[in-house]
Amino acid sequence: MSPASRLLAVAVMAVLPFTHIALAADDIVKPAPTPMPSAGPTIAAATEFCGDAPGKAEELIKRYSTDSKLKQVFKSVDYVAYGDDEKNATVMYSFTASGHPAYPAAVCRRVVKEGDNLVIKMMVVCDGAEEPCAKLRNDFNVMNAKMQVEVNQKIAADKK
Repeated sequence: MSPASRLLAVAVMAVLPFTHIALAADDIVKPAPTPMPSAGPTIAAATEFCGDAPGKAEELIKRYSTDSKLKQVFKSVDYVAYGDDEKNATVMYSFTASGHPAYPAAVCRRVVKEGDNLVIKMMVVCDGAEEPCAKLRNDFNVMNAKMQVEVNQKIAADKK
């Protein structure tokens, strides 16, 4: 793993415990709106889930929460998250708890190198009601934007 990838992974893990406080009303960064699928539940528009076979949210929750290669790295009333490494995760799977308004929903965030940049790519499969799913996407977009800013700042500081 490159030093930049390790740095991004450390930044993601450092921010993860605080992600539950990010709200759609936060105006640090205004991400582009997430387009709604053209028809049916989100899964109809999904061709893959972070490089793996697609599925309905409940199938994805079962698949990844029981994967022995993943470790639980976060748990709250609303979410549970699993990563490929407890300290230097390069992929994070977050799932809504059964009491969450967007349940069932699965979110995958993966660190990807694009040129000289490290970016956080996200995929969401939300089979809950439309409005809570839109809010969930927006909340995760806000968290991603905050993490991306921190990662970019740390990379820039390391270059000095």
